[in-house]
Amino acid sequence: MAISTEIVGKEFGPFVREYTFKDLEICALGCNAGYDGKTDLEYVNEGDAANPDLKVLPIFGAPLTVHEEMTRTLDYGYDYDGSLHYGFEIKLHAPFKMNDRIETFVTQDALYDRGEGRGCLSKQTGRSYSSDGTLLCETETWDVCIYDGGWGGPKPPKDIVEMPDRAPDAVVEETMPLNMPLIYRLMGDWHQQHIDFAYTEQTGLARPIAHGVSLGGFTMRHIISSFFPGEPERMKRFKTRITSPVLPGTTLQTRMWKVGDNEIRFQLVDADADETGAKPHLNFGICEWE
Repeated sequence: MAISTEIVGKEFGPFVREYTFKDLEICALGCNAGYDGKTDLEYVNEGDAANPDLKVLPIFGAPLTVHEEMTRTLDYGYDYDGSLHYGFEIKLHAPFKMNDRIETFVTQDALYDRGEGRGCLSKQTGRSYSSDGTLLCETETWDVCIYDGGWGGPKPPKDIVEMPDRAPDAVVEETMPLNMPLIYRLMGDWHQQHIDFAYTEQTGLARPIAHGVSLGGFTMRHIISSFFPGEPERMKRFKTRITSPVLPGTTLQTRMWKVGDNEIRFQLVDADADETGAKPHLNFGICEWE
């Protein structure tokens, strides 16, 4: 099946998610909140289940757009087996309630050709609205379909994010548990590369890999605790590229550089990356807050 650009510019949806505080907690647990039973419990302790009150990890806005139903609905002829998350940006406009019915409308913004052997790059934007019509967030997401390059489409635009050439201002280190992808997939990203050993062995990886969005939430927790602890609702923008896979069980560092009063740049790297020269897992990261 060839790449079809007829989908570009079209809007799809609504994709509906009805959720309760339990879904907010699953999302946070899938980003390793509470990994030691005491860190970041504000995202997973509702206090009173009859009248829940917890902090919402802002990454919750991303799976409203980034999930299997969306990726299969916006079918432009790509090979699903070769689909990898390339990056995303979330802009947060209003707080999430403890339970709600959210409708998300997704526009296929563009399709780009990275060239033979490098894949097709797809850009989509989701706009998520609460049950009362409030715009909660906008999520721009990019996928690279590695088997679908060389179809003659336009080249992707340059997206330059300058990273500081100095020691980071803050570093948080944390080991990803082996079962983290099994929890995060309950948010609706069911791709077999996150659970099936036989599937990932075909690609030369030792085990199933972490979800890119869950890596974002993992990193978000560290940014919030470092710069505006206990106030995740202050976050307004989070952008990153997913530049290499993470094998669960890896000890990771979020490295953060302050570049303004309410803005940082960040990377997610292996804790021993300087010695091994390993690529960052998340790179070119921007986070802004109010």
